[in-house]
Amino acid sequence: MKKTKIKNTGEYVYTEKLKNGLEVIMIPNNKVKNFYLTLNVKFGSIHTNFKFEGKNHKLPKGIAHFLEHLMFNMPDKTSAFEYYSKIGSNINAFTTYEYTSYEVYANSKFKENLSYLLKYVYTPYFTKEIVSGEKGIITEEIKMISDNPASEIVYGMYRNVFVKDERKYLIAGTVDDIKSITLDDIKLAYDAFYHPENMFLVITGNFDPTEAVAIATETLSNFEFPKYEKPVIKKYKEPAKVATEYFEKEMPVDMHKVTIALKIPKSNFKDLELSNLELKMYLSLIIRINFGNTSLLKEELLSGSIISDSISYHLTDTLDHFVIAILANTDYPDYFMQRINEKLLDLSISKEEIERKIKTSISNLILCFDEIKVVNSDIQDDLVYEGKFIHDIYDYYQDINIESASKVLEKLKNHEKSVTIIKPKE
Repeated sequence: MKKTKIKNTGEYVYTEKLKNGLEVIMIPNNKVKNFYLTLNVKFGSIHTNFKFEGKNHKLPKGIAHFLEHLMFNMPDKTSAFEYYSKIGSNINAFTTYEYTSYEVYANSKFKENLSYLLKYVYTPYFTKEIVSGEKGIITEEIKMISDNPASEIVYGMYRNVFVKDERKYLIAGTVDDIKSITLDDIKLAYDAFYHPENMFLVITGNFDPTEAVAIATETLSNFEFPKYEKPVIKKYKEPAKVATEYFEKEMPVDMHKVTIALKIPKSNFKDLELSNLELKMYLSLIIRINFGNTSLLKEELLSGSIISDSISYHLTDTLDHFVIAILANTDYPDYFMQRINEKLLDLSISKEEIERKIKTSISNLILCFDEIKVVNSDIQDDLVYEGKFIHDIYDYYQDINIESASKVLEKLKNHEKSVTIIKPKE
């Protein structure tokens, strides 16, 4: 087992790769009573078109989310929910565009919790009856998502930004997608992606890393896994243009929900000699300075009752593009968009602002280690988007400088824009 100090935090990360290929990443914290386990699969909603075992496959949209629902069923007709309920633990699962995660949160019986998490995820049990029965449940879930304004403002934004990228589709798929899913589709998805080599286990909270590795090793010694063949995901060349420049929809909301999305080609930054992670850090910094909680624009819009709360922002990292989404609730959508657009033409940064934001980020980095779910989530993101846990993130913060930030800022001017509005029903 490898033990690495997380610089400037006083914390350590423990890593181990099991013989079957499963990567285990652990950050213990004996100051808390709970522990949080996530078993993660690098299989998300965008992975429907791929080559596996010499054949090309195209699965229905929503297949990763559908499979997530089925994984809790066990061959003895019980479910993982029943087991964890008996021992007093909380479990759940979620599917993102990039990965699927099975989670356990508890404060006792560490061995039982970890062992059973591995057992149920690596014990696939699918029948035609189970698949058929789940279709009705997921269909209702899709209808609820479609009727939810908070979901629509996010999914609608992706739908309007992307032309070919599969993020333009609902993670859960459409009702027609769900109807088309077969037992063979489910088995193929599991066989192709649910191999330990394509998965990673993250453990945070109060536990012993040596015991955790021993439990995982012992539990998985009872399973046989085939030789791993990595699925080759079909890549789409996403065009620079947006699918829809302006979209609005009436829904039962009290105020307008407005999202302004910037679609920025990564090719803009190819001459800057910055890594993907460094680019994301600079972009986030620029957006925080210009639109964040301490920005002059936020204070202006909030004090003038233009927005009801802070301006939210989100950075999406795709193969070809970064997408920066700026969101707010407002009774004055036209004026809000006018001020955002004016600011986008006049983005600014200063050495003092950068230094202040870096100090805040480093402080938050240290404080977040007491939040075991936040730490776990950060590790997940690192493994999915960077391929490893970034234990030296402190050094990255220290390397941020005004010269590079100014160069990134200049490159931001080349972007496409899409506006999505959810407005109150008249």
